[in-house]
Amino acid sequence: MKIIHTGDWHIGKIVNEFSMIEDQKFYLDRLIELLEEEKPDVFIIAGDIYDRSVPPAEAVEVLDNVLSKIILELNIPVLAISGNHDSPERLSFGSKLLKDKGLYIEGMFNKEIRKVTIKDEFGNVNFYLLPYVDPAKVRLVYKIDNIRTYDDAMKFLIGELEKDINKDERNVLITHGYVTFNIEDKENKGDLELSDSERPLSIGGTDLIDGKNFDLFNYVALGHLHGPQKVGGNRIRYSGSLLKYSISECRQKKSIPVIELNRDGDVEVDLREIPVLRDMRVIEGPLDTLINRDTHRGDNLNDYVFVNLTDEGEVIDAISKLRAVFPNVMGLKMVNATVRDTDSRTSASGNFREKPMTELFSDFYLSIKGKSMDDERVEVFNNILEESKRGKV
Repeated sequence: MKIIHTGDWHIGKIVNEFSMIEDQKFYLDRLIELLEEEKPDVFIIAGDIYDRSVPPAEAVEVLDNVLSKIILELNIPVLAISGNHDSPERLSFGSKLLKDKGLYIEGMFNKEIRKVTIKDEFGNVNFYLLPYVDPAKVRLVYKIDNIRTYDDAMKFLIGELEKDINKDERNVLITHGYVTFNIEDKENKGDLELSDSERPLSIGGTDLIDGKNFDLFNYVALGHLHGPQKVGGNRIRYSGSLLKYSISECRQKKSIPVIELNRDGDVEVDLREIPVLRDMRVIEGPLDTLINRDTHRGDNLNDYVFVNLTDEGEVIDAISKLRAVFPNVMGLKMVNATVRDTDSRTSASGNFREKPMTELFSDFYLSIKGKSMDDERVEVFNNILEESKRGKV
């Protein structure tokens, strides 16, 4: 059976005041082309379909158009769950009516994990749809007091599912959360590759789920993490987000996993890259170099860029000059060629009330610029300070 696994669409997302709808439409059109080429038996969306619980009307329209093409025109069954960004109630609306068309959406967590069985030439493949659910909800539904962590909840739910699962058939789980085989490393989230745009599920590492819980399944399709990655092997995998949604994702190589599940339940993965309308990247250098178009031959100047300026002197109206070349500048910061101490001192450190103003400003200048003021700058500051005392500034 051929399965295409996606997740974390975040339709309607806004990044640094830029709407990503146009980029998402472009990407999803290319995704439809991939589906036409690959002709999978199943298409998966592992949560966070929308970016927020009440999506804008345009986001709803985008999803409606895409699902209509996949289900009605390409006749590919879609299995989808809600993530922590989605409204379970909104996603669940109409799901019972639409299942006969091939759309299986599990938004609300129910006491029974929904099973969808799809046949291929080798027999049944059972897909279990487990939407995002927090431990408190599981504790409430089952009236069990000792479920405190996400791992407790998952262990219990899989134990319940195991009572009825057919181990002689191939089984696939679709779920959403932090899954790792290094659950003890709570501080580093089990060595998972994380992104700034992922919303934390809890604090203190209680959101980690042990990958050993999933020994029953031939494949586990995960959502939540935006970096494409496998967990312990190809059998448990995050598809990653469709697009880059933060500066922390600029170095990530987004892809779509095409899964081949053979007769014996073994998995082969082919990662397919899809072209994007605009990339997201970081550029660095002095302003004069960055605004010289010859420096960027072959680059898409419409990409979303975060700019690190390395100029040592004063820079005037840098953002306007940069946007004349890169209209989609998402962020700008000054960096120094001199390596800064990450624990840089500030003027408020030590016994600052007893320090003269010039020394305080010198400390501040050092913490910002990474080097001490020269004599000329000290003289300029002192002149300004004297004029301010005389009321001339």
